[in-house]
Amino acid sequence: MHLDLQDEAVRSWTKNHLPDIAARALWQSETRPRCERLENGLILNLRGVNLNPESDPEDMVSLRMWVTESAIVSARIRKVWAIDAIRQSAQAGTAPVSVGRFLAELTHGLTNRIETVSLGLEEQTDELEEAVAENRPLPVGKLSRLRQAVIKMRRFINPQREAIATLAGLENWIIAPDEIALLRETANRTRRIVEELDATRDRLSALQDHIEADRAHALSRNSYVLSVVAAIFLPLGFLTGLFGVNVAGMPGTSAPLAFWMLTGVSILGGLALFVIFKFSKWL
Repeated sequence: MHLDLQDEAVRSWTKNHLPDIAARALWQSETRPRCERLENGLILNLRGVNLNPESDPEDMVSLRMWVTESAIVSARIRKVWAIDAIRQSAQAGTAPVSVGRFLAELTHGLTNRIETVSLGLEEQTDELEEAVAENRPLPVGKLSRLRQAVIKMRRFINPQREAIATLAGLENWIIAPDEIALLRETANRTRRIVEELDATRDRLSALQDHIEADRAHALSRNSYVLSVVAAIFLPLGFLTGLFGVNVAGMPGTSAPLAFWMLTGVSILGGLALFVIFKFSKWL
C-alpha cells in the first residue's frame, strides 16, 4: 500500500491500522535513512534522487515504509520514481513476488538513479578541471552550486548505505538468500557511490583552493607592480611639485628651454630608478 502524505485521510488511517511508533515514523516531518526492527515489523526509511519536473536531483525525496511478513506500507510526499517503476511492473503483471524481492528491487532502483546522478556530478567536475587547466573562464557560480549538490547528496547517501547494509543483514527474517545477495550488492554499490561523492567533493575543494590561490597570486602581483610604479613616480612627483610652486626666485622661469630640461631630467630619473629596481631584482 503506497500512501500520499498530503492526503489528510491518511493520518487517521495510519493511526488506526499501524503500531503507534510506525505511524509516527511515517509522519515525521524530517527523516533520514534508517532500518530498525520493531516487534514483528520493520521501519525502513530511504531516500531517492528528485527526478520530478523543475526539481534539483540532489534535493532528495524521502520514502518511509512499514514492512511486515505479509505487507508493505510506504508513504511519500513527492513522487518517488523507483516506486513508480514497481507500480508499472505490477500493472504489467511482473510485480515482485515477495516482500524481500520488493525491497531488493526497490533499493536496486533507488541506487541506480542515485548512481546516474553521481556520475553526472563527476563528469561536471571533470569539465571544470579541464577548464581550469586550460585557463578558460568558469560559468558564474558553477563551482559553488556543484559543491552544494555533492554535499546535499552525501548527507543522505552515507546513512542510506548503513540502512541497506542493515537490511541485508536480516538473514533470519523474511528475506530469502538470493534477495539477501542482491541487497548486499546494492549496499556495496551505495558504498562506492559514497566514495565517489567523497572524491568529487575533495576534487571540487582542490579546484576552489586552486582558483583562490591564483586570484591571491594575481592580486599580490598587481599590488606589487603598483607599489613599484608608485616608488618610481614618487620622486618624480616631488620634483614636478617642487618646480610647480608659484613663488619668486624659481630658476628657469625666463629660460626658453627650462621646461624641456626639467622634462629630460624627469625621464632620466625615472629610467635610473627603473634600472636600479631591475638590478635589485624588485622587478
